[in-house]
Amino acid sequence: MRNFTNVRWQVLLVLGILSVGQSFAQPLSRKDADEIRVLAREKIKGLNDLLNAIANEDLSNYERRYLMMNSYMPSNDQIFVNDGVIVEDDTDPKNRVSAPGLDTPIEKYLSNFDLFYTKTETNTIEFTNLVVGDVKVDKYPFVKVFYTQHFKGKSNRDNTPFQPISRVAELRADKSGNDWIVSLTRIAFNSTENAKAVPITPKPSATYDSLQRKKEPIVAQPTDKKPVATPEQTRQTEQVSQQISQLSQAEIQQARKWGAIKLGAGVAALAFGAVTYSMLNKDYKDYKNKIAESEGFTSYAKPGAFISIGAAAVGIGLSVSSIFDFKTAKGR
Repeated sequence: MRNFTNVRWQVLLVLGILSVGQSFAQPLSRKDADEIRVLAREKIKGLNDLLNAIANEDLSNYERRYLMMNSYMPSNDQIFVNDGVIVEDDTDPKNRVSAPGLDTPIEKYLSNFDLFYTKTETNTIEFTNLVVGDVKVDKYPFVKVFYTQHFKGKSNRDNTPFQPISRVAELRADKSGNDWIVSLTRIAFNSTENAKAVPITPKPSATYDSLQRKKEPIVAQPTDKKPVATPEQTRQTEQVSQQISQLSQAEIQQARKWGAIKLGAGVAALAFGAVTYSMLNKDYKDYKNKIAESEGFTSYAKPGAFISIGAAAVGIGLSVSSIFDFKTAKGR
């Protein structure tokens, strides 16, 4: 009886293991697999857009931090599965293939990219030759996307230009109701080893878990606390502030200089107009005393009268313009 009981439990145990294995290895429908592949391609495009946004010089430091944080924390703009995602760092042009020491947490990777990649007005990052692999199932459905990465900007580290490099991204798919949610779990240099590597599950931080338990996307509001700047960022901000201050002082000096020039020219023009008009008026009085049927002053004194009036008008205009220059210098 005891042997029969032991055998029964062993059979049940084997059946349980087989059922669990079948649940993990259950093939996806063609419709599900196609949907996952399409969503994976869109996520890679989203990564391309994210890097271009971070490299845009029109964004403030806070806006860049906002975009970076939302990419790996629960939000409507999330593209990474969590903040535990590991990326092989390619922000140094010398890094072109996998090597020890390049694995970088996603938060640090994006910070390195923000710090070392030059900012421009136009997009300088492009992903080409996108190839989406077959969807496979391990503990969860996953897919790998291969692409060529072009960093057309420059590095702040040195003058070494970036070269096109081959990258591979791993993404996992999770079912939420009737929809699939696809997220990036790893990005690396493309190699035979990385192309065949088994999927990994990034370990999230306690902060991520806390936000995830709320079951709602967390979207930062304008009143949210801004990220704390690192010493390096503070130093850069001070340098920029000093440069702006120097530019402002130069503009003030320039405004004062032009104000003084215009004021001097205005006074000179007014004086010339007044002297010329006075001389013409004196000559006209002498002429009128000698001629019985004399012509009018305007007819007698032209074009000198018009020249004196024009000089006076120019002098007034320059004087008024100089006032605005002095006000501009004072306001700054």
